[in-house]
Parts: sequence; C-alpha cells; structure tokens
Amino acid sequence: MKRLAALLTAAVLLLPAGPAFADRDVLVSNLAELNQALGAAVAGDTLVMADGTWQDAVIGLTAPGPLTLRAQTPGKVLLTGRSSLSLNSPHLTVSGLTFTGGQAPDGAQSVITFNSDHGRVTDTSVVDFNPAEPQTAYYWVYFKGGHNRLDHSLLRGKNHQEPVVGNDRGLAAKYNAVDHTRFADVPNVGRNGMEALRIWGYGQWGELGTQEGAYFTIEHNLFEHVDGDDEIISLKSNHNTVRFNTIRQSSGGLVLRYGNHNTVENNVILGERYPASEGIRVSGNSHTVRGNYVAGVSGYGLKVTSGEHMFDENNQLDYLTPGFVPQRNPLSPYGYLFHYGQVTDSEFTANVFVDNAKSDMHLGWFYKNHWPAYQMVLLPERNTFTGNLVHRPKGGVAVITSPQETAPPLEKFTFEPNTFRGNVVHGGTIDVHAPNSSKGIVVLPRSRQAPPPPPQTAETGPTWSR
Repeated sequence: MKRLAALLTAAVLLLPAGPAFADRDVLVSNLAELNQALGAAVAGDTLVMADGTWQDAVIGLTAPGPLTLRAQTPGKVLLTGRSSLSLNSPHLTVSGLTFTGGQAPDGAQSVITFNSDHGRVTDTSVVDFNPAEPQTAYYWVYFKGGHNRLDHSLLRGKNHQEPVVGNDRGLAAKYNAVDHTRFADVPNVGRNGMEALRIWGYGQWGELGTQEGAYFTIEHNLFEHVDGDDEIISLKSNHNTVRFNTIRQSSGGLVLRYGNHNTVENNVILGERYPASEGIRVSGNSHTVRGNYVAGVSGYGLKVTSGEHMFDENNQLDYLTPGFVPQRNPLSPYGYLFHYGQVTDSEFTANVFVDNAKSDMHLGWFYKNHWPAYQMVLLPERNTFTGNLVHRPKGGVAVITSPQETAPPLEKFTFEPNTFRGNVVHGGTIDVHAPNSSKGIVVLPRSRQAPPPPPQTAETGPTWSR
C-alpha cells in the first residue's frame, strides 16, 4: 500500500501544472506601484489601493482574472484631476472608489469603461466629475463588452453633454446591468442627449430581427432630481428589462424610444408635481408594461405614441404630403428611419395611476405632430390594456384615444382596435374613439378609499455612504 501511495504521489507531481490562482492582497500606494502590481498579477489577486488622493490616475486594468481592485477603506480612495478607470480583461472586479473634484482625461469617452466581459464595478461613486464647459462630451459609465455589472454605486451631479450611463451600439454590448445605484442632481442645461441611461443596441435603427437585442437590465435603482433630459431612462434597442426602479421628483420619464420586445415592470414614479415630470412613454411593438405605479406627475401617466408612416405596401417611400421630409439613415433596413415606431401587439397590465395632472393613459399621443414634415399618423393598434387602475381625486380625463382624421390623404388608413379588459377609473372620465371601444373600462365616482400606496424603494448607493 505504501508503494502504491508513493507511485500515485509521483504521478500527480508529473501532471502539467494548471493555471496559478493566488489568494493574496497587494497594497499599492501610487499609480506606478499599481501598474507594476498589474504586470505581476495572477488570477485570484486582490490589489488594494491605499487610502488618500490619487491625482490624475488613469487606471487601465489588463490582468488575468478573476482579479479584484479595491479601496483600502471603501470611500477613502479619492480619484481627482483627470482620472479614469477601464476594465480591459474579463472577470475583473473594482470596488470602493470615489471619483470627485476632477474630470475625465482629454478625449476620453467615459470615466468608467467596461471594455471586456464579466466585469463588475461596485460600491463606487462619481460625484461632480465635470469639465468646465457643459458641451464637453463624455459619459460617466460606458459599457462596450457584455455581461458586466454596475451596482450599489452613486452617480451625482453630472452637468455636461452625454448621458450618465450608456450602452454601446455594437453587438458585443449585451447582457449588461445597472442595479441598486442612486442617480441624483443632474441639472437641465438646455442640451439634448443628457439622459441618466441611454441603452443602444440592436433595434436602434429599426432592424428587422426579433431575437437580437441589448438585453440590458436596469433594476432597483433610485433617481432623484434627474433633470438633464426629458428621457430619464431611454431604451433604444430590443429586449431590455427595466424593473423595481424608483424615479422621484425628476423632469422627464421612462421612455421606450426605439426598439421592440422591451419589459417595463414594477417601477415607481413619484412626480410630486415636480416641473416636467412624466410617467412612461412607449413607441415600438411587442412590449410589456405591467405593475408600474405612477403618481403626481405634472404630465401624463402613460403616453402610447402614434407611429410614423413612411412606406407603402411595396416598401417604397410614401409621401402623403409634399412637405414630408423622411429621416435618412443608411443603417436602417430601408435607408430611412421613422421618427417614432407604431405601437402594436403590446400588453399594458395592472398599472396604477394616482393624481396625475394630465391624462393617465393617452393612446395615440403625438398624432400628426410636426405635420407635414413628419407623418405621425399610425395610431396604436392590437394592444391590450388589462386591470389598470386610475385614481383621479381632482377629476379630469383619465383615458384618451386620439381620433383618426379621415380627410385626404388620411382616409386610406384603417386601424384594428385596442382591447380593454377590467380597467377601473375612480373620479375621472374617458374619451375613447373608434375603432376602440370603452367596453372594459369601468368609470366610478371618486373613491372614498385611499389609493394603494407605492411600493417601498430598495436601498441604493454605496454601502459606506448609508
């Protein structure tokens, strides 16, 4: 037996060595030491940045993963000046950093960039990391790879061009996520393109595939005083999920701008009559919008847009009026891109609307907007509205469907009805036009019972700042 054990031991020693996995912490005190440690790192290492101020620290993480870079004390490593962070290899984790009192390096696309896959940035903050001029464009967080995650972080005070967080247009940027993160204090400086999140990907140019998309997840985040753009969350791709987020006292709304097959569920929007606060706006087809709570916005609770007519049955440009100016885009399947997609085959289920200033559900919003330069004449059709609840203590119109104009050249259009089932309106009225029917919408006097309260908000932001 002893001889057999010795032979087995010798055989094991002769096997080729597998990858080296360390389990060690390496403390670094400056950028030179950090780069040296990265050059010597092996999988399993944890590089620890010493507490203090790191001036002009451009950190490019290229190392065998899994590897962790963390602050010695979460929140006590301050990256100032012209600093940035990029994750350039798979399976890297960064935690506990604070970017403040500086800006991105000249020409940088973003402060934090996910250039690879399966990366994570957590327990981190970017606060007032702004250039001197608001037209200087860069993101604070940008996803280029796939399966990456930003979580339990704080993004506060961005006041310059480009969104706070963006997903790349390329097909590699898929299955990314932002969760349990607080977005705060984004002022309106009068410039378009300053969303909190802009999710590009397949579907942004009206591509025809139904399975491809960005598959981005936005969940359990908090947005407070986020006023940079009328689109706080802007989906411009297919197959994304937005759920369990809270938007409070912010200008703008949650917008499905381009793309199809998106899910928006169990979000809470509390306007508290904040200026320009909105609920949910939907364009495109095959969406699911369910279980959301929209209360006290100064605009609409739900806007289901009209779509733009561009092509005839032969896929040729169809000029309804001489003033039509089609939006040329060589990346779109037919070389042109509609301004807004027609809303079809979508489900709007169990949403709650409470005390909103304008209508709670407006089907066909934007009808003939910018006519005749735009052809926004395709009314929503074949959508279902089931079990939605409206409380209007001050009265007013709860549900509107835009009527179709039938004067030439619009007489050629016919639309299938939308379906209403089990919807209840307390204290409001409805204004429903053919081909839709008000059957499935019960209108009751103002309820003496209080409306259901909003769901509670999850804890967000870095753990060290709570």
